[in-house]
Amino acid sequence: MELVERVMTLISGSPAEVIPVTDSLKRFHLVTIESARDYILGHFSENISLHQLAQYCHVSPFHFSRIFKSIMNISPHQYLADIRLNHAKILLTSTEQPVTDIAFACGYNSLEHFTTAYRRKFKTNPGRHRASKMIVNV
Repeated sequence: MELVERVMTLISGSPAEVIPVTDSLKRFHLVTIESARDYILGHFSENISLHQLAQYCHVSPFHFSRIFKSIMNISPHQYLADIRLNHAKILLTSTEQPVTDIAFACGYNSLEHFTTAYRRKFKTNPGRHRASKMIVNV
């Protein structure tokens, strides 16, 4: 959204108009967002695009993104990433699956991307996190 606003500002020379989301509009779309959250929770290990989510919820991608962020205070992409990383954290501390298998099971297409995202969120890499939990559990 910010990128679109910046591009529009550069093209037009004036700031893009942001339409505020009212409380009544939020209430009207709670069912839409709950539906999207259910879909994400059921499919987080798959490749999910903004277009797919919006199509599933029967709204435009722009409208879906705006409403989701307004209600959840987080973008759909970041919400999906958080679900994936939290699931990975659970798997790391409760199973002995290899980190690579966990990364792919949580919807990541590369170990490097998974490790970078995990480190950014939890301030440690997955292997160290697992090792620190194993020491505590022994």
